[in-house]
Amino acid sequence: MTIREYIRRRFRALVLIFAVPYAALQLDRFAMLRWPTVITPKPWVFALTGLPAFWVFLAWFAIRVVTMPCPRCKRLLGGALATIWGGGKVNRCPHCRVGLDEPAVIPRIVGN
Repeated sequence: MTIREYIRRRFRALVLIFAVPYAALQLDRFAMLRWPTVITPKPWVFALTGLPAFWVFLAWFAIRVVTMPCPRCKRLLGGALATIWGGGKVNRCPHCRVGLDEPAVIPRIVGN
């Protein structure tokens, strides 16, 4: 797996972590509004599905993307990530200058 593939994989995982719970909450909100006699409306669901909560989720997602570390030097890739998906081609980590198409050395975490 190359570093570029590693970054894309982490990005997809973050999208799932962000989108799946938010979509589930939206479906729950829709069901509560559609069938209020069947599903008891819960105020916390409406609080978590409002526009302010969406902006909080989106800010969290953006921070997680921008703070993604390089698998080699462990320093933040930052704005280089935006150009990877934005059409521009970044070929190197801005800190360690390793090519993003080189194999990623990802340390394994051994459980206790």
